[in-house]
Amino acid sequence: MSVELIVTLSLVLLAVLIYISTYYMKKKHFERIDELDSQKKELYNKIPTDKVRTLDKMMITGQSKEVANAVITDIDNIEGKNLQTIESHLFEAEQSTDRYRFNQSTKSEKKAVELIKETENSLAITSQNLEELLQREQANLRKIETIKKRYHKVRKELLAKSFTFGDSINSLEEKLGVMENLFTSFSDLTASGDHEEAKKVVSQLETRLTEMEIMMVSIPKLNDKIENNYDKQLEEIEEGHKKLVIQEYNFPESVDMEEKISLLAGKITHLKKLLSKLKLEAIESEQEIVEDLIDELYGTMEKEISAKHATEKLSRKLPKIMYYVTNQSKELSLELDRIGQSYHLYQEEHETYLELNKVVKEQKQLVSDVSAQVGKNDIAYSDAETLLIQAFDRFENLSKSYDSLSESLYSYREKEKEIKNDLEDMEQSLREMKRYIQAKHLPGLPNDYLDIFFYTTDHLEQLSVELARPKLDFKEVTKLHALCDEDIEHLADETEKIVDNALLTELTSQRLYRYKEEYPGVIETIKYSEALFLDEYDYETSLKMVREKLESIEAGAFEEVKAIYNKEKNYA
Repeated sequence: MSVELIVTLSLVLLAVLIYISTYYMKKKHFERIDELDSQKKELYNKIPTDKVRTLDKMMITGQSKEVANAVITDIDNIEGKNLQTIESHLFEAEQSTDRYRFNQSTKSEKKAVELIKETENSLAITSQNLEELLQREQANLRKIETIKKRYHKVRKELLAKSFTFGDSINSLEEKLGVMENLFTSFSDLTASGDHEEAKKVVSQLETRLTEMEIMMVSIPKLNDKIENNYDKQLEEIEEGHKKLVIQEYNFPESVDMEEKISLLAGKITHLKKLLSKLKLEAIESEQEIVEDLIDELYGTMEKEISAKHATEKLSRKLPKIMYYVTNQSKELSLELDRIGQSYHLYQEEHETYLELNKVVKEQKQLVSDVSAQVGKNDIAYSDAETLLIQAFDRFENLSKSYDSLSESLYSYREKEKEIKNDLEDMEQSLREMKRYIQAKHLPGLPNDYLDIFFYTTDHLEQLSVELARPKLDFKEVTKLHALCDEDIEHLADETEKIVDNALLTELTSQRLYRYKEEYPGVIETIKYSEALFLDEYDYETSLKMVREKLESIEAGAFEEVKAIYNKEKNYA
């Protein structure tokens, strides 16, 4: 096949493909244009032409007329502008398709789609507004009938139960009068055809009626609370206060009862004024103030009545505890003298006793002063009760303090016995340590150990001398006792250490001696250790010499020797 033939066939095939593709795209655009044209026709069919004519013929005025004109204008715009523009976009798309200008056709189709959606939304809103305008009068009339029924019910209840509304009755009747005027206004607007304004009046009526229905429920309760609770409680408080004054009750300086009662009366009057003006929100906060005042005044009077009984009871109890504390003081004075003859008091017991007596005297004077004021009616019972309770508590604490001081004094003899017993035990321990170390048959004792031994012995003798004095100085005795206790403990540790070092030296030397043939330095080490042991009594260094040598030959051997020693020691 020649090249010319191949080129010719390729061109023919390409032309066929271009034709088929162009035909397909052209067909798709025409189908889309037909579909959009159908949607446009549907919009034409949805235009409520008959209802617009009906609206145009209706006798309406005012706000309703303005809304109607706006609706008609919107319909005219849809029909005369939007739909014509859609038609124009579709015509442009059709022409562009015929000329194979598919991009331009697509743009025109998109504009038509957007305008169709916008017109659908606008037509839906406008049709709804049109329907509401046509139905407004009937809707208003239906709603006004429902409101009238509620209104007559409220009016009937207000007349039948007028006494339950107190001073608010006039304001409530005024509200009914305003609603009657609104009913008249509704009728006038409806008759003139201004149904939009009539709808606003219906909304006002419904709001006012709902507000009044709520008031009709809450006002009787509030009025009842003011008249049957607050007024009566005010009367009770005034009468109660008068009776207490006649009975010569006093009140704390911080509480002016007459001023508080006057304030309460003013607040209740203010509540009534708020109720008469229907200011229910303001009443709520004012109620809290009134109730707090009532509780405070009742509480103040009840507190004084209760305080009177408490004060009388305390007046009977206080002499008993004062008598008891006074006897404690006398007994403690004798004990101080007696104990002071045998011991130097080193914990400021005498100063503490004088301070306690000073407080007792002050509290007795306070009780006497308060009792005198109560007798002359110069003090509020609540103030007197507070002071007497404080005094009673202080006397109880003083009694406990006297007991503690007494225990402190009695402890001197117990401490003396305890220290004497400790001294006997320490002397016994010293003797036992001496026998224990002698039983080990050591060649001698190091000078350091002997110094500790004699130092301990001297302290024990000093403690014995101090305990034998006719009048003990517990500061010195306590100091020496602590020293002796430390010395005995230290001496016991050192004794155990010397014996352990000495015996371990012997056992370690025996173990080391096994290696005398193999290691020439063994004999020399043992001899040097023995010299320290026998001549200088340096058991610690002597042990160190043989231990280090043994460990250099047989690692871990010393620990074995030590373990055997400890086992035998514990067993013994």
